Amino acid sequence: MDKFKQTIFRFIKEWSLIAPGDRILIACSGGVDSVALLHFMASNQDSMEIEVAAIHVDHNLRGEESAADGTFVARLCEVYGIPFFGGSVPVPAIIEKDGGNVQAVCRNGRYAFFEEIMTKHGYDVLATAHHAEDQLETVLMQVTKGSQPLGMSVKREVEGGVLIRPFLPAMKANLYSYVGEHELHFREDPSNESDAYLRNRYRHKIVPFILDENPGAAENAVRMSGYLQEDEELLEMLAQERFDEITKFTEAGLPVVDGNAFSRMHQTLQRRIITLLLRYLYNGEIMPVKYNSALISQLLHHLSSQDGNVSIHLPRGYRFIREYGVLTFVRDTSIEEVELQKVLPKGVWTRWGNDFQLYWNEVSNLDTELFMDTDDIMYFDLPHSALPLSIRRRKDGDRILLPGMTHPKRLSRLFIDEKVGMTERDRLPVIITAQGEICAVPGVRYGVIFSRHKTDQSKYIVSTRKL
Repeated sequence: MDKFKQTIFRFIKEWSLIAPGDRILIACSGGVDSVALLHFMASNQDSMEIEVAAIHVDHNLRGEESAADGTFVARLCEVYGIPFFGGSVPVPAIIEKDGGNVQAVCRNGRYAFFEEIMTKHGYDVLATAHHAEDQLETVLMQVTKGSQPLGMSVKREVEGGVLIRPFLPAMKANLYSYVGEHELHFREDPSNESDAYLRNRYRHKIVPFILDENPGAAENAVRMSGYLQEDEELLEMLAQERFDEITKFTEAGLPVVDGNAFSRMHQTLQRRIITLLLRYLYNGEIMPVKYNSALISQLLHHLSSQDGNVSIHLPRGYRFIREYGVLTFVRDTSIEEVELQKVLPKGVWTRWGNDFQLYWNEVSNLDTELFMDTDDIMYFDLPHSALPLSIRRRKDGDRILLPGMTHPKRLSRLFIDEKVGMTERDRLPVIITAQGEICAVPGVRYGVIFSRHKTDQSKYIVSTRKL
């Protein structure tokens, strides 16, 4: 067995990435990395007792050239005798209609399609071809942004199964050698050469310098980030155990913490318990970055202190109270509550809380003076049975079908991706149809039925303005 094969199999075994009976979907762009992974997995599927298929997504960014990438991958699958799943995400159209970051739109659409195919066709593992230099780039970007340098997960849960990265111990040169040895063809994406993307700037300007100083730096990053991920997993488990031991709940379901027990813990566990408390309060959502540092530090100081009584206002109407060594979280009733739901009448401005007004009408009935000071104007069409529209607060489990996606996205995930602050989320209006389907969150994102440009099919217009 050659050295490359030994390295990959050893890594797969060390991290328990693959087990006999797994049905594995290989994400293949047609580039050298993913072609090497596809060939490696297809060639070894019998000995590993697994099933392999390939999946490819065309982002419609390079016209016929990107379409040809999918055809290329499909033909590889014919040669290997494995299933092929192809899909597309109209990224340029999404960007023109809704704006956003190109790479983020690509990634969101791509993974939505991956998860859809995994669920529909029973594949429980998704494999990507990230390698050692990719991990080094990720660690460096995380350090630059002030995040923990955990790198990309060796494996993590996704909707439908688990994502694995079996090529992380391999260098890019190893992959070129592999495709050369097996006389494999692959395709080059010219966007990989563009320094318009942050990762490419690290790849072209910073990583080569580091590898010149130490050729083993990328493998070191893989090893270091792997250890850190294991440490983080252990600390999270210990924090959860301590959280369960020192936390009780009121009749309203709000946590009450034993302050004395909390103050005796190591600060590393204290920080993680605070994170668990915040996730519990905010329905499992991860706090946005802008809250992490200041809020966690403030709570850490007051939770671990025994001096006096303290009351702290938290995002979205919660309050932390420390009284006589007991740490309690309560709902601040002084915060104005937005109505739960109301019909959105056609042709009049409707107030929502203290923050928004919304208006919708038929395009043919427009009064242009109504829109002189609006923040957002969108056009749409709906069947009469979907009317009237209503507005309400968000609810747990809410989902919205966005342009370019094949299945609805959770609002909680959308708010995180769009960096919507915790205090804003319950104040935002959610527009629903008569059947209760969510079609828009004005000020954040609009669903597939909306367009920023008026067309012949645009029967209605909706507008939002902040007060």
